[in-house]
Amino acid sequence: MRRTMKVLTVVLFVASLASSVEAQQKPDDKGQVILSWDQFVKITGYDPAKGGPTMLSIPWKDVQDLLGVKVENVGNRTMVDLPWTEFKALLAWSMKRKEKPEESPPTDYIVTSSEYKGTLDDQKGDFELKLKLDVLKKQGWKRIPVLPLTVAVTGTTLPKGVYLNARDKVYELLVSESGAMEVTLTFSVAATKAAGVHGIDFQRVAAGSSVLDLTVAGTDVEVKVANAQALTSRKEGQKTRVAAHVPGNVALAITWQREIPKAPPVPAKLYVETSTLVAVAEGMLLCTETVGYNILHSGVRELKLRVPTGASVMTVSGRNVQDWRVSAAGELSVVLRGEVTGPYSLEISYEQPAADSVEIPVVRAVGVVRERGYIAVVALANVEITGGVASGAATVDVRRLPQQLVGMTNQPILLGYRYVADRFRIPLDIKKHGELDVLVTIVDAASFTAMQLSDGRRISRVIYKVRNNRNQFLRMTMPTDAEIWSVSVSGRPASPARDEKGSVLVPLVRSRASASELASFPVEIVFVETPKQAPETHGTLHVELPTLTVPLMQVMYTYYLPPEGYYPPVVHAAAFKGRLRPVQQFAMLASDERGREVYYNANAAAAQLQQQVDRRTQAQVRATGATPIRVRLPINGKQYKFERILVLPGDKLWFEMTYSNWKVAD
Repeated sequence: MRRTMKVLTVVLFVASLASSVEAQQKPDDKGQVILSWDQFVKITGYDPAKGGPTMLSIPWKDVQDLLGVKVENVGNRTMVDLPWTEFKALLAWSMKRKEKPEESPPTDYIVTSSEYKGTLDDQKGDFELKLKLDVLKKQGWKRIPVLPLTVAVTGTTLPKGVYLNARDKVYELLVSESGAMEVTLTFSVAATKAAGVHGIDFQRVAAGSSVLDLTVAGTDVEVKVANAQALTSRKEGQKTRVAAHVPGNVALAITWQREIPKAPPVPAKLYVETSTLVAVAEGMLLCTETVGYNILHSGVRELKLRVPTGASVMTVSGRNVQDWRVSAAGELSVVLRGEVTGPYSLEISYEQPAADSVEIPVVRAVGVVRERGYIAVVALANVEITGGVASGAATVDVRRLPQQLVGMTNQPILLGYRYVADRFRIPLDIKKHGELDVLVTIVDAASFTAMQLSDGRRISRVIYKVRNNRNQFLRMTMPTDAEIWSVSVSGRPASPARDEKGSVLVPLVRSRASASELASFPVEIVFVETPKQAPETHGTLHVELPTLTVPLMQVMYTYYLPPEGYYPPVVHAAAFKGRLRPVQQFAMLASDERGREVYYNANAAAAQLQQQVDRRTQAQVRATGATPIRVRLPINGKQYKFERILVLPGDKLWFEMTYSNWKVAD
């Protein structure tokens, strides 16, 4: 039984013992096992009295405690026997198996700190470089670059196992050991001089940021270190001591020169040039002024200006404006987020009530050496502006005004002024004129297509090209006994209304802006006229057109008559009466949104009218449930064209013509 248990549990025992031993290894991890003698005897059963090789007997309970496992069906009194030599061999094998391979560090070394301590003179700079390194890689030789070959190394202090070597344009350390170490190198760098400025520069090879401790002879020396994140300078006896922090991956560049004495602080000097746009509206002057500063010597954070009496400041804008306010005395204070020097500008908008006579208000800068400015006057209303006799200012041609001022408005500039005096006065006389009514709706063209049936009915389709600014309706008076079939506005169906006088009101839309004018849109109306009595086989046709309340530029009326009848030729003007005249071709007055001439296609319009009549007839028949009857219009009949140019609001349009040989329908 014991022999069997020995064979089955020997590997588990050795693994457990190796784990116990690992917990007591030295920190240097060299594979040593440290046990007290009593612990060793208790665990192994070694008999020191016998000495030499012996058999070790270990209780199973202790084996379970060491392994940290529970094996079923094994008694607690079971012992494990193992020869001493085999125990040592298995123990060595188990410890070797438990050892983990050593991981390679992510980098061979780390520069924990680098300090350059130097003494500078006109010829050279002597430096001492102290490097603190932490070498992570344990096996093999390591190369650590420290200085460029452009410097002259004069001395070294190296720990054991560290050597200085020159290779690939750098000085490098050859290191065989690992762990923390400190290296000291002394070297010299030649100084340069140009325009009274001394300089030393070289490339830092060692990685990481650096601390500089520099000493320069003299107390009137100004030292600069390029890319330094912090630099302090102090006087020590007859020398100047400078400390600086330089980030990594940048060259070390040091310059020094005789310190220029600082000039005593002087007050700021301000020079101002203004550009003021004065827009004359109804009873109000709307002003926009650009105040351009040139600030010299010292920075300023607050700007003060004087607002004209009666003017109200609306907005103040400019770079880094924090706050602004106007006092009861009319002083405008503008507070900036920080001091400014050099060019700076403010834009101020303000307004002032205006009567028939008013002086141009200009916001003036306070506490400036010199101020000059330009003024432009424009009109935003129907007013007549004349300039009075100015004092302290001169009139200028508007073409000589600054381009910045001209670009502040799209309105024509009426008057221009220039001032340089501390005080000036520019009076304006404003005369208001009454406004005239202008057209808000106009019809560019009306294209009629009318079809005369032999039973006396007349079906007409008219397309008005309308330009509308703000009218709600197109008001018209329809011919007697006319019935409107359909109305569409800008391609969409519309529902007309009728006022108390019987006029038809067609709702309008507002024209879209196109280039410099409003674009026209179509208003289409289809209507039919039914006479009270049937026509004769011969007689006179009387045709009336709708009467509009807006101007109409051109009327084109295409009239189709039954083909069997006889009608007078167009050249016989005496056979026609009315306010429209017969023509061979229409005049080309109509145009589209782009200004191109629009040719009226009478045949296409007649075909569209035939389709509308068919749809109307079929809709009426479907409503009654009867068999549809197709109404044929005389689109192949005899065609006449009538025209009129310029129809004024309220003008009634009509014409008459004779006919004969009609076959009157029943």
